[in-house]
Formats: sequence, structure tokens, C-alpha cells
Amino acid sequence: MNIEKSTENSSDEVYQQIPTSHYLKNVRNESYYTGDYKLGLNFYSFSHNLMSWLQGSTDGTPPVDTMQLIRYAKEAGFDSVDVTAYYIPGYENFTLPTKPVEEIFTYVRDIKKLAEELGIAISGTGIKNDFADPSDERRALDVERVKYWIDVAVEMGAPVIRVFNGEIPPDLKSSDWETIAKERIVPALRECAEYGATKGIKIGMQNHGDMTSTADQVIRILQWVDHPNLGVVNDTGCYKTFQAKTGEDYDWYDDIEAVIPYTFNFQVKRKPAGPNTEELTDLEEFFTRLRYSNYRGYIPLETLWVNADTNHPKYLSEPPYEQVSDFLALIKSASESTKHHRL
Repeated sequence: MNIEKSTENSSDEVYQQIPTSHYLKNVRNESYYTGDYKLGLNFYSFSHNLMSWLQGSTDGTPPVDTMQLIRYAKEAGFDSVDVTAYYIPGYENFTLPTKPVEEIFTYVRDIKKLAEELGIAISGTGIKNDFADPSDERRALDVERVKYWIDVAVEMGAPVIRVFNGEIPPDLKSSDWETIAKERIVPALRECAEYGATKGIKIGMQNHGDMTSTADQVIRILQWVDHPNLGVVNDTGCYKTFQAKTGEDYDWYDDIEAVIPYTFNFQVKRKPAGPNTEELTDLEEFFTRLRYSNYRGYIPLETLWVNADTNHPKYLSEPPYEQVSDFLALIKSASESTKHHRL
């Protein structure tokens, strides 16, 4: 890892990215996949509505519960659902759950039962954590929380649990990216991967525009952890230059493709540079590159809104079923149209 120190301020450390082209060598297959992909719904697409249900919000955002969304996903034509743990009653971001374990297990068993009755798969789940936090206690608690929700994933029948690497910590300037990654993130991920392996649950670390903003950072952390049960939730809307505000003018598709060999699951976003930007994802570019890979897993979509959006869920009379279904239609169309055309 090359870290170039500023001569003016020795506390400033600059992350030097290895070019993505280095990782793209030998990534692409000679064969081109012409089959169908299984498309999924990540429940964060309805985050505002689900939180309105969970919190009993009175701001006018139409509520929807987890069971209703599973039924909607089946009716809309999704093949799977990614039931983010945020939307399981009792989940907390910074503590262990507030409800008894058997109550949570009963709820997720009902999720599994409903999905089986409807004939829709559960592709994954996920929690919020921060393995880059300077606090040893915070990181240890987050590892404990991941293990707890791995057990929940077993009961729910979710094969993958998504975790984050961590926000850029306040002490980055007095340290450096590699040191923080190796001393904080890597040990935590390894412990989670080892525990998940004993339970048959894969750990998918999501690139989230944080301590993993580039394909280079993602792949280096994977190599340092060096555990077969750790892979990636490949987020198409979060690749950018490290510490940049958005991913504008970044070559997202190269990074997405470079990470595909390590990918356990996806989150396909409407905008590749972030929700506050304008350019839309070129879905044909995405699927064309994907078809040169060995990936045959689920492809969940995730929609995001910012407050300035006129179709923000809080302004709608019902949850954004139409908007999400429209995005699914675009993804289906791109998947179909790329079956027989290549780069």
C-alpha cells in the first residue's frame, strides 16, 4: 500500500489507489452468459415507509410492514427479497435487540414461512455496523451484533448477511487508511466470517462510499482477511474516489466489474454516482459486463430518495410501489436486451 504524506502537514495521509485496470486483468470470461438472472427487492427501497410503520410516525409517510412488502414483491414479479434487519421489530443500530430472542426468531420464521408459501426466495439480510470506529468497545459490540443477526439469518433462511466496513473515522488524519483497515476492519470481518461459516451464512461486506469507496480498497481488505466465507455485496451506486463527496466523473463500471469475482450479492441503484447526482445507471452496460462473469446469484435493486425529490415517499399517498416497479421493469428490459449482444 502506498501512502504519500504531505510535506506541508505530516498528519495528512493520501490514499493512493491502484488502478482498477490492474484488477480487471483476466476478470472477463471468454464465454458470454445468455440466460436469465434472478432479480430481487432490497427492502431499503421502502425505508421511509417501513420506518413509518415501526415508529408509528405521524409525518404523513404511508406505512407498510415487512409482510406486506413480501406480498408486494411477489405480485410485482420479483424473484427474491432482501429483508434488511432494520425492519425486523426489536432491531437496534447501536445495541443488541430490545425484544427477546424468541420473539425475534418467531417473527423471522413467519417471514420464512410466508416467503415459502408465496414461492419467493430470501436472498439476504443486513445490519448497520462500523468496524472503523476508534472505540474498541464499539467494534466489539458490533461484532457481537453481527453474530446475533447471523443467528437470526439462519432462522429466516437468508444465505447472506450484509455488513459495512465503516465510516471514515475522525482519526484518519493522524493515522492512515491501511493501518485502520488492517488493525480494526480486518480482524472484525475475519471474526464475523469465521462465525458465519459455522452457521452456513456468508458475510457480504458492502462497498458504501466509506472506508471502501474503490474496488482497490474492497479487494485489498478481502485479501487481508483471506477467508472464503467473506465476499462482497456489490453496490453499484457507491464507487468513487476515496473521500470524494460523490462518484461523479468516476469509472463506476470498471470498479463494479473488478469486484464481481468476489460478489455474493448486489445492490443495483438508479444512480451510479450517488442519490444527490443526476446521471442514471446504464443498465445495459452493467448487464453486458455481468454476462462475461460467472455470477449467477440474485440481483436485488435498491431505490433511494433525497428530500428534494418530488416523488419522495413522504409526498405520496401510498408507498412507492409504482416507482419501484418501474425500476424493476427497466432492469428486466436491460437484462433481456443484453442476452445476445456483447461489447
